[in-house]
Amino acid sequence: MKKKLWMTFGPVLVAGLVFLFILFGPSALFNGVSNKTIEKSATSMNEGVIQGQLIQDDAFSKKEYLPIFGSSELSRIDMFHPSVYSQKYNKGYTPFLIGRAGTQSLTHYLNINSLGTQLKGKKVVFILSPQWFQPKGVNAGHFGINFSPLQAYKFALEDKKETPERRYAARRLLQYKVVQNDTTLKSLLENIATPGPNKPNDETFTRLSAKFQYAILTRKDELESKFVTGSREEMVENGIKNLPGNLSYEKLDQLAIEAGKANTGNNEFNIKQKYYDKKIKPIYDKLTDSRRSLSYAQSPEYADLQLVMDAFKQAGADVLFVNPPINGKWIDFIGMNRKELSLYYQKTQAMVEQNGFKYVSLEKFTDDPYFLEDPIHLSWRGWVQIDKAIDQFRQTKKPAFYPPTPKEFYLSQAPLKDNKGKLEKKN
Repeated sequence: MKKKLWMTFGPVLVAGLVFLFILFGPSALFNGVSNKTIEKSATSMNEGVIQGQLIQDDAFSKKEYLPIFGSSELSRIDMFHPSVYSQKYNKGYTPFLIGRAGTQSLTHYLNINSLGTQLKGKKVVFILSPQWFQPKGVNAGHFGINFSPLQAYKFALEDKKETPERRYAARRLLQYKVVQNDTTLKSLLENIATPGPNKPNDETFTRLSAKFQYAILTRKDELESKFVTGSREEMVENGIKNLPGNLSYEKLDQLAIEAGKANTGNNEFNIKQKYYDKKIKPIYDKLTDSRRSLSYAQSPEYADLQLVMDAFKQAGADVLFVNPPINGKWIDFIGMNRKELSLYYQKTQAMVEQNGFKYVSLEKFTDDPYFLEDPIHLSWRGWVQIDKAIDQFRQTKKPAFYPPTPKEFYLSQAPLKDNKGKLEKKN
């Protein structure tokens, strides 16, 4: 009888014990990250690395890694890319690329918040993208594919004062389906979003459930940190071979012009011919004057960017914000109003500088060729300018003080819609 019971329930019991050991066993058995893993992760832009915690924590505990936040432009690794440039000329830092297609400010906010003191006193580069600042902000698809439950739970479980910033961040997150679908996280964020002592969800049960889920996500991150794919180390090595031995920005810019000419064919936008032939040529007539009403002057992305800057302030990071250009011929082709685009550059510059951070804009190169490999993605001459900006930034001192964000900023934001589409009152 006992044997039959064991044969029936034994495997289930063993599986349960193994699961509990994996979940609650000593972290030392799971969380070691080798230097080689960190090296591979630095250029991987791997989903597990960007949405995880452990590898980033270990990397930024080391002085040599320079976090560069951005999006899909970071994957455009040519011979002028910061990952190549810094290694070729022994600059004393190694870029750690944090971003992929669709990562915008709200995603980065959760990541920066999760890193916390790991960024204290550390030089950081943050590359903006004008196209982030669409009238509706980051769309559900891009946010969902880059969303990190681990980082979101860490944010939601923090024992911090209920500030207008945290309430606004919680309400912003609750707008997205990927968050709404997680009942525990949704309940936790609803409690943060609701001011005062009367919360919509039982706090004791919600936090207990959330801590269990966070433990599972943490252990998952520890296990996944053992297997990092997508490293671009070979691309970096190939780029190093093609750079001159002695550093000269003028020489690099000339080489970038030559590389741009060699890769762009004869299309009118001076962009990669393959991109033009595949993405533009088949729908050329439809694209002509197609974006006359496009403007980046008003967007929820501005408040999301403020969240990013407040997270950097709390972390104590020293940050350079970089604004890339958009291809000028492309702007005129799609009929976008240049004055409206200029408002975007003015607005972001004012925000960054008012918050005490350093700022570099490449807007003046809008009409110069070979700064972008397509209408919006940095390459060639664009990377040379960013290499130069990073060199200058690394010689500067960290600001002694960052101006606090007035609580009225978040209170003044347009009311957010609740899950039923009704407007919530500002609190």
